[in-house]
Amino acid sequence: MTDIVRATASDVPALATVLASAYAEDPVWSWLMPHDRDRRLRLLFTAHLAQQVPAGRVWTDPDRTVAAVWAEPGQWKLPASCLLRNAGTLLRAARTQLPRTGMRLLALEHRHPADPAHWYVEYIGTHADARGTGRGSQVLGGLLAQADADGRPVFLESSNRRNLTFYERHGFAVHEEMTFRSGPPMWSMWRRENDR
Repeated sequence: MTDIVRATASDVPALATVLASAYAEDPVWSWLMPHDRDRRLRLLFTAHLAQQVPAGRVWTDPDRTVAAVWAEPGQWKLPASCLLRNAGTLLRAARTQLPRTGMRLLALEHRHPADPAHWYVEYIGTHADARGTGRGSQVLGGLLAQADADGRPVFLESSNRRNLTFYERHGFAVHEEMTFRSGPPMWSMWRRENDR
Protein backbone atom coordinates (compact mmCIF):
# COMPACT_ATOMS: atom_id res chain seq x y z
CA MET A 1 0.00 0.00 0.00
CA THR A 2 2.89 2.36 -0.72
CA ASP A 3 0.77 4.22 -3.31
CA ILE A 4 -1.78 5.33 -0.73
CA VAL A 5 -1.50 7.36 2.44
CA ARG A 6 -3.85 7.70 5.39
CA ALA A 7 -4.85 11.38 5.56
CA THR A 8 -4.16 13.57 8.57
CA ALA A 9 -5.94 16.68 9.83
CA SER A 10 -3.48 18.89 7.95
CA ASP A 11 -4.60 17.27 4.67
CA VAL A 12 -8.27 18.23 5.09
CA PRO A 13 -8.23 21.59 3.21
CA ALA A 14 -6.35 20.15 0.22
CA LEU A 15 -8.51 17.02 0.08
CA ALA A 16 -11.74 19.03 0.38
CA THR A 17 -10.53 20.97 -2.68
CA VAL A 18 -9.82 17.66 -4.45
CA LEU A 19 -13.35 16.37 -3.82
CA ALA A 20 -14.92 19.71 -4.77
CA SER A 21 -13.00 19.56 -8.06
CA ALA A 22 -13.92 15.91 -8.64
CA TYR A 23 -17.64 16.49 -8.07
CA ALA A 24 -17.88 19.93 -9.74
CA GLU A 25 -19.62 18.57 -12.85
CA ASP A 26 -21.34 15.63 -11.18
CA PRO A 27 -25.03 15.44 -12.18
CA VAL A 28 -26.35 14.92 -8.65
CA TRP A 29 -24.17 17.57 -7.00
CA SER A 30 -24.97 19.98 -9.86
CA TRP A 31 -28.66 19.44 -9.12
CA LEU A 32 -28.18 19.77 -5.35
CA MET A 33 -25.96 22.87 -5.59
CA PRO A 34 -26.74 24.74 -8.81
CA HIS A 35 -25.00 27.97 -7.71
CA ASP A 36 -21.61 28.71 -6.12
CA ARG A 37 -20.92 24.96 -6.22
CA ASP A 38 -17.14 25.02 -5.69
CA ARG A 39 -17.28 27.01 -2.46
CA ARG A 40 -20.26 25.09 -1.13
CA LEU A 41 -18.73 21.69 -1.94
CA ARG A 42 -15.45 22.68 -0.27
CA LEU A 43 -17.36 23.75 2.82
CA LEU A 44 -19.32 20.50 2.95
CA PHE A 45 -16.32 18.24 2.27
CA THR A 46 -14.12 20.12 4.75
CA ALA A 47 -16.59 19.40 7.55
CA HIS A 48 -17.09 15.78 6.49
CA LEU A 49 -13.40 15.00 6.09
CA ALA A 50 -12.62 16.63 9.44
CA GLN A 51 -14.96 14.08 11.05
CA GLN A 52 -13.67 11.09 9.10
CA VAL A 53 -9.90 11.72 9.38
CA PRO A 54 -9.69 10.98 13.14
CA ALA A 55 -11.41 7.63 12.51
CA GLY A 56 -8.74 6.75 9.92
CA ARG A 57 -11.24 6.59 7.05
CA VAL A 58 -9.70 9.11 4.64
CA TRP A 59 -7.02 8.00 2.17
CA THR A 60 -5.05 9.82 -0.48
CA ASP A 61 -2.03 9.52 -2.75
CA PRO A 62 1.42 10.93 -1.83
CA ASP A 63 0.74 14.09 -3.89
CA ARG A 64 -2.73 14.67 -2.37
CA THR A 65 -4.48 14.63 -5.74
CA VAL A 66 -6.97 11.89 -4.80
CA ALA A 67 -9.31 11.69 -1.82
CA ALA A 68 -11.23 8.62 -0.71
CA VAL A 69 -13.53 8.13 2.26
CA TRP A 70 -13.51 4.42 3.01
CA ALA A 71 -15.55 2.91 5.85
CA GLU A 72 -14.75 -0.44 7.39
CA PRO A 73 -17.51 -3.06 7.80
CA GLY A 74 -20.26 -1.93 10.13
CA GLN A 75 -18.94 1.65 10.37
CA TRP A 76 -20.48 3.39 7.35
CA LYS A 77 -23.17 5.31 9.25
CA LEU A 78 -22.10 8.45 11.08
CA PRO A 79 -23.41 8.78 14.65
CA ALA A 80 -26.18 11.29 15.27
CA SER A 81 -23.76 13.43 17.27
CA CYS A 82 -21.60 13.93 14.16
CA LEU A 83 -24.63 14.86 12.10
CA LEU A 84 -25.72 17.40 14.70
CA ARG A 85 -22.23 18.96 14.78
CA ASN A 86 -22.39 19.30 10.99
CA ALA A 87 -25.94 20.68 10.83
CA GLY A 88 -24.79 24.30 10.56
CA THR A 89 -22.29 23.46 7.83
CA LEU A 90 -24.89 21.51 5.88
CA LEU A 91 -27.28 24.46 6.17
CA ARG A 92 -24.63 26.92 4.89
CA ALA A 93 -23.59 24.59 2.06
CA ALA A 94 -27.06 23.51 0.93
CA ARG A 95 -28.82 26.83 1.58
CA THR A 96 -32.15 26.90 -0.27
CA GLN A 97 -31.54 23.36 -1.52
CA LEU A 98 -31.43 21.98 2.05
CA PRO A 99 -34.76 20.12 1.73
CA ARG A 100 -33.73 18.36 -1.49
CA THR A 101 -30.22 17.65 -0.13
CA GLY A 102 -31.63 16.24 3.08
CA MET A 103 -34.18 14.11 1.23
CA ARG A 104 -31.51 12.66 -1.07
CA LEU A 105 -29.18 11.85 1.84
CA LEU A 106 -32.02 10.20 3.78
CA ALA A 107 -33.09 8.20 0.72
CA LEU A 108 -29.53 6.92 0.29
CA GLU A 109 -29.30 6.00 3.96
CA HIS A 110 -32.55 4.01 3.76
CA ARG A 111 -31.35 2.17 0.65
CA HIS A 112 -27.95 1.31 2.12
CA PRO A 113 -27.58 -2.47 2.55
CA ALA A 114 -28.65 -3.71 5.97
CA ASP A 115 -25.91 -6.36 6.14
CA PRO A 116 -23.02 -4.70 8.00
CA ALA A 117 -20.35 -7.08 6.66
CA HIS A 118 -19.16 -4.89 3.79
CA TRP A 119 -16.62 -2.16 3.14
CA TYR A 120 -18.04 1.12 1.84
CA VAL A 121 -16.58 3.62 -0.62
CA GLU A 122 -18.43 6.75 0.49
CA TYR A 123 -16.49 9.16 -1.73
CA ILE A 124 -13.57 8.90 -4.09
CA GLY A 125 -12.41 11.63 -6.41
CA THR A 126 -9.39 12.87 -8.31
CA HIS A 127 -8.62 16.55 -8.78
CA ALA A 128 -9.39 17.67 -12.33
CA ASP A 129 -5.69 18.46 -12.90
CA ALA A 130 -4.72 14.83 -12.19
CA ARG A 131 -7.48 12.96 -14.03
CA GLY A 132 -6.28 10.25 -16.36
CA THR A 133 -2.99 9.74 -14.48
CA GLY A 134 -4.03 6.45 -12.84
CA ARG A 135 -3.77 7.88 -9.33
CA GLY A 136 -7.44 7.28 -8.57
CA SER A 137 -7.02 3.66 -9.63
CA GLN A 138 -3.97 3.30 -7.39
CA VAL A 139 -5.80 4.61 -4.34
CA LEU A 140 -8.93 2.56 -5.01
CA GLY A 141 -6.82 -0.52 -5.75
CA GLY A 142 -4.97 -0.16 -2.46
CA LEU A 143 -8.24 0.08 -0.56
CA LEU A 144 -9.76 -2.87 -2.40
CA ALA A 145 -6.73 -4.94 -1.41
CA GLN A 146 -7.83 -4.47 2.22
CA ALA A 147 -11.27 -5.85 1.40
CA ASP A 148 -9.77 -8.74 -0.56
CA ALA A 149 -7.54 -9.61 2.40
CA ASP A 150 -10.54 -10.18 4.66
CA GLY A 151 -12.79 -11.55 1.90
CA ARG A 152 -15.61 -9.06 2.37
CA PRO A 153 -17.57 -7.33 -0.38
CA VAL A 154 -17.41 -3.60 -1.15
CA PHE A 155 -20.40 -1.33 -1.75
CA LEU A 156 -20.69 2.15 -3.28
CA GLU A 157 -23.17 4.51 -4.90
CA SER A 158 -22.16 6.28 -8.08
CA SER A 159 -23.78 9.63 -8.80
CA ASN A 160 -22.39 9.82 -12.34
CA ARG A 161 -23.10 7.33 -15.14
CA ARG A 162 -19.69 8.14 -16.71
CA ASN A 163 -17.92 6.61 -13.69
CA LEU A 164 -19.57 3.19 -13.98
CA THR A 165 -16.92 1.84 -16.35
CA PHE A 166 -14.15 3.00 -13.98
CA TYR A 167 -15.71 1.01 -11.15
CA GLU A 168 -16.43 -1.96 -13.41
CA ARG A 169 -12.71 -2.10 -14.28
CA HIS A 170 -12.10 -2.53 -10.55
CA GLY A 171 -14.49 -5.46 -10.25
CA PHE A 172 -17.73 -3.69 -9.33
CA ALA A 173 -21.05 -4.59 -10.91
CA VAL A 174 -24.18 -2.44 -11.02
CA HIS A 175 -26.73 -3.72 -8.54
CA GLU A 176 -29.49 -1.17 -9.17
CA GLU A 177 -30.17 2.05 -11.00
CA MET A 178 -31.74 4.08 -8.22
CA THR A 179 -34.39 6.57 -9.23
CA PHE A 180 -35.89 9.18 -6.92
CA ARG A 181 -38.94 11.45 -6.86
CA SER A 182 -36.80 14.23 -8.25
CA GLY A 183 -33.26 14.72 -9.47
CA PRO A 184 -30.82 12.53 -11.39
CA PRO A 185 -30.53 8.78 -10.83
CA MET A 186 -27.69 7.04 -9.00
CA TRP A 187 -26.29 3.53 -9.21
CA SER A 188 -25.61 1.13 -6.37
CA MET A 189 -22.66 -1.16 -7.07
CA TRP A 190 -21.17 -4.22 -5.40
CA ARG A 191 -17.75 -5.78 -5.67
CA ARG A 192 -18.06 -9.37 -4.57
CA GLU A 193 -15.89 -12.44 -4.97
CA ASN A 194 -18.08 -13.76 -7.81
CA ASP A 195 -18.13 -10.36 -9.62
CA ARG A 196 -14.36 -10.33 -10.22
